[in-house]
Amino acid sequence: MKNTTTWIIVLVIIVGGGLIFMFSDQNKSLISGEENSVDEKSSSALVVDNISYDFGEIDIFGGKVEKDFILKNEGIDSIVILAGTTSCGCTDGVIDGVTFGMHEGMTRQVVIASGESKILKAIYDPLAHGPNAVGPVTRQLFLKTNSTETPELEIRISADVTKK
Repeated sequence: MKNTTTWIIVLVIIVGGGLIFMFSDQNKSLISGEENSVDEKSSSALVVDNISYDFGEIDIFGGKVEKDFILKNEGIDSIVILAGTTSCGCTDGVIDGVTFGMHEGMTRQVVIASGESKILKAIYDPLAHGPNAVGPVTRQLFLKTNSTETPELEIRISADVTKK
């Protein structure tokens, strides 16, 4: 009896784990027959209007500053932004409603169809490192894509943080 009960428990765990795997968000596309964009490569290139931007002199107590960068898919295949991160916790990025930073990645992928453009917003908080963190800074936003032409994209922002 004890051996039968053990086998039943093991079977329930295996079946339960399989059901959880089958119906998890990451695997819904496999079950429904949708294309798995992570595995598909794109021959299109992701082009950005400016690779860097200098905010110039900004006051440490002046609040966050933002800059929009236009990302354009100039190819024939859709491009999927698979991941985004930043070089510092004082910097965040937002694309298509998805926010990412140094410690928090993207919650979903972003698709940029052929000929389509999306805005990448870079947000920098000069006070993030405390009230004495003044001087020149350079921060980066990094995007990882499924493109064979632009598998990674780096955008830089810089500023001279002052205390007025």
